[in-house]
Amino acid sequence: MSVDITRETLSKYKAVKTFHVQEKEVAPITSLTFDDHGKYLLTAAANDNMHLYDSISCKFLNTIGSKKYGCHSARFTHAQNECVYSSTMKSFDIRHLNLETNQYIRYFMGHGALVHDIQMSPLDDTFMSASYDESVRLWDLRNSKAQAIIPSLVPNCIAYDPSGLVIALGNPESMELALYNLKQLTKGPFLKVKIENGFKNWNKMEFSNDGKYLLLASSYGKHLIVDAFSGVQLFELVGTKPFPLREFMDGGSATFTPDGQYVLGTDYDGKIAIWNHSDSISNKTLKPLTFIPGAPDSCGRSIAMNPKFSMFVTADDNVDFYVFDDDK
Repeated sequence: MSVDITRETLSKYKAVKTFHVQEKEVAPITSLTFDDHGKYLLTAAANDNMHLYDSISCKFLNTIGSKKYGCHSARFTHAQNECVYSSTMKSFDIRHLNLETNQYIRYFMGHGALVHDIQMSPLDDTFMSASYDESVRLWDLRNSKAQAIIPSLVPNCIAYDPSGLVIALGNPESMELALYNLKQLTKGPFLKVKIENGFKNWNKMEFSNDGKYLLLASSYGKHLIVDAFSGVQLFELVGTKPFPLREFMDGGSATFTPDGQYVLGTDYDGKIAIWNHSDSISNKTLKPLTFIPGAPDSCGRSIAMNPKFSMFVTADDNVDFYVFDDDK
């Protein structure tokens, strides 16, 4: 089911299901990914397990272990039964896995340090990876060797625009943002901007589905929206309590709604903030319109919006499913 996204409908979302991991498996969730059709959710955790859920019925389906190599930044390919994910020990290869047979299809080799982010192209079966080896690499699912290498400083955040023709590289340390045309990579970035106002430590970038905005999300109580064409800073999103620093990575504490008009963000108090930037004047500091009550006994750090259905998920030690409730 899908609903029109407004302040009123967003405020009617509620937590309906929480999955508590077994005590022996307790470890933070470090990445969330929905398949293209919104039917399945795949999480990766710091205890070297991935978990598969049916996101429509909010059911747990399976545990996929990666004890030998570890797992992070798991992403569905455009096939519902396949994913790619990064190794966290023994090697720094990226692994292409069939989730039904639990068989590896291919290894993507070349990175010399931990791969901390992977993003699939919305256009085809290519993807990119960002690593602490000071490179961003572009890959094709059919070839184990990188198609292109972009030198970079670390750590880097990466994102595809909705067309799949432009990529964004962001460096929270140097506070620089660069946009590249994938067909003209050798020419370097066509846009390079400096992020001002002391906005540091963002750990996620995401384009809105309409291609107009680029979200820089952090876990520190602030997020930034920039113009996806000019790089101009438009809105600073404040009003949430920051999460404490920790050694484990996370998947980002804010996300666009599918229409690109609102942003949802997690809060260390457990609730979910709603910001509306589409009706606001640029260069504004925005506070949440309202909050969605959090799941009991949970404090989700990462958040992901289902691309097809009226639900979203937050996760850290638990995985919490939120759905639209018209009776609320």
